Amino acid sequence: MPNPLCLGCLNEITKKAVQLSTKNEKLRDKIVKELIDYTEKQFDSLKLPDFSTEIFSLIAQKTGTKDPFLQIKIESNDFFKQLIPILEQSLEQLLPKEKLYKLVLYSIAANMVDFSTGGHSVDLNDIANNIGHFPDEGLAINHFDELFIMIENAQSIIYLSDNCGEVVVDNLIVKFLVQEMNKKVYFGLKGGPIANDCMIDDFIRDGLPDYATETFPVSSSFGWNLHQTTDFFNKLLKTSDLLIVKGQSNFETTLNNLKRYPKIEFPPIFSILRTKCEVITGALNVPLGSNVVRKMHPQSKSDTLSLKEIVD
Repeated sequence: MPNPLCLGCLNEITKKAVQLSTKNEKLRDKIVKELIDYTEKQFDSLKLPDFSTEIFSLIAQKTGTKDPFLQIKIESNDFFKQLIPILEQSLEQLLPKEKLYKLVLYSIAANMVDFSTGGHSVDLNDIANNIGHFPDEGLAINHFDELFIMIENAQSIIYLSDNCGEVVVDNLIVKFLVQEMNKKVYFGLKGGPIANDCMIDDFIRDGLPDYATETFPVSSSFGWNLHQTTDFFNKLLKTSDLLIVKGQSNFETTLNNLKRYPKIEFPPIFSILRTKCEVITGALNVPLGSNVVRKMHPQSKSDTLSLKEIVD
């Protein structure tokens, strides 16, 4: 059974997506009521974030709007593109490990651009005003040293990005890994619209430079549940040395996959995120609004994060 806190979040996301999908108030009210009733009836047995993907699909069918967050995504990418010179200037004269650490903290700041987490609000100007000081916050869970060693030893890395805006900073990490650490990096984005997650179409439309060895579609759903991922990604997963995933949905589905597919030999997996909800915060045992770089796989016997589906 999902955590009861997830019900309110689901309903809030539903209302937001419907509001962005149609201006017809009567249709809005009708769809919201139908979907909230549908969610509450199935809540005890549903899986998350699988069900969130289903809700977005139903909203698209009922309104005819396939990408309700389109304008938000454009604005987010344009906003963060303006910050690139400032961020890159702050990295000058740093050693590689220091440079990557700063980039990771910048990317965690950008992970706050999340319009699909209930109770979480986004203020782009506030993020921009504070991102330069964000590395000073540090990490509540700090497995960065181990991540850096893994990167040094890896030849082929998969990096899964998350939201628009955030993808601009993630792309700077890809640039660093490719150009300064000489790694093959496969940059995973969405193949179709899901909330404000960055699609390949968004990446191309907004003129983001392609630094990766290859930029590819992971899925058209929240996170990377293996029953929803592309064949290319599934094949890549078998040959890559390291998987880095960004954001809460990717964190959730990492746990789902490790639980659901115990016989698969996954590469080492690290998760980078900002905690934005009580459920994820509770699972990680950190305060709300924490910065996290955490090794997810393989786990040691002393690891306190149990391999369970996050909302069961």
